[in-house]
Formats: sequence, C-alpha cells, structure tokens
Amino acid sequence: MPLVMLFPAYVFAIYYTVICQYLSNILKNFMKTFGAITNPNYIVTVKRYLMIRKLVMEADSELSVLMFTSTLFNSCSLYFGITCLLHPDDYLSLGGISAMLSVWILFTISFTAFFVMSKTGSSIHELSSSIWDKVQQLIPAGQELTSSQKRLLSVVEKELTMTVWKVASVKRSFILATLGTILTYSILVDNL
Repeated sequence: MPLVMLFPAYVFAIYYTVICQYLSNILKNFMKTFGAITNPNYIVTVKRYLMIRKLVMEADSELSVLMFTSTLFNSCSLYFGITCLLHPDDYLSLGGISAMLSVWILFTISFTAFFVMSKTGSSIHELSSSIWDKVQQLIPAGQELTSSQKRLLSVVEKELTMTVWKVASVKRSFILATLGTILTYSILVDNL
C-alpha cells in the first residue's frame, strides 16, 4: 500500500491535535484571567465561559465522527502490528523484511497518532475540571451566593469533553481502555 493512501488519516490526526491544543489554550487563558481578577464580574465570566463551551461543542460535533473513524483506522493498524509481533515468520515469508518493516512503521505512526490525539483531546476535560476547582476556590464559601455566582457554578460544573462519535468521552481512561481492548481482541482473534 503506497504511503500516499495513508496521508489523509494522519493529516486528520494533526488537524485534530492542533484544534484540541487551540481549545486547551483558550481554556488555560480563561482560567488564568479568572484567577488573576480580584473582584470578577460573574455575569461577564459566565458569558465568556458559555462562548468557550459553545466553541468546544461545535468543534466536537464536527470532529467526533472523524475521531471515531480515525480511532478505528488506528486500531486496525495497531492490530496488524500486534499480529506481526505474534507471528513474525508469516510476515517474513510473505514479503520479507520490507513487509515486516512497513507494518512496524505503520504501527509506530498509528500508535503515536492515536496517543497524541487522545492526549490533546483529554486535556480539554482536564482543564474543564481545573476550572471547576478554581471557581470553587475563588467564590467565598461562608457568604450567601449571588445569582450570578450560582449561575457560574452551574455552568462550569458541566464538564467539557471531546467525544468519539458522541459515544465515549476522550479522557485519560479512554486511552488506556482503547489500547487494552485492542491488545485483548488482537490476541483473542489471533487465537481463533
């Protein structure tokens, strides 16, 4: 298979990573500016956070199906790498060292793409949780909350995540669960 055929899958991985990194930077800046203000205007803060949440949700709605297909593609590539590890003689007899080397290159690139995409996607959830913690710290606990403070708490409480086809949230546990599933099913299918 020519390397050119794989190009679109890895271009999407780069695109997804850049978008998630951009969204992460927006969340970091929001957290930094919110923490630096001594007497914040909670109404403006709520509006800013709602705009950020809308941006993340729009990006997720556009990219979640493609993230699913990319994860599926990377899973198949990882499967071939695992079968190459389990049965190196089969690959050597079919195409020699070049077939085995091409599978290992595909495995390495797919694993790296999957890991980087998942890591940058999970950073959005982690930053969202950090913002929730920061808001709880900065709002005084002993006094009666204003309606704008209550609104901010309720808005920030809802987690922001990127998803895989609106089914699974991209978190750190997603990375481990997916890799564990691929490894388990690769060995299971291989033993059939």
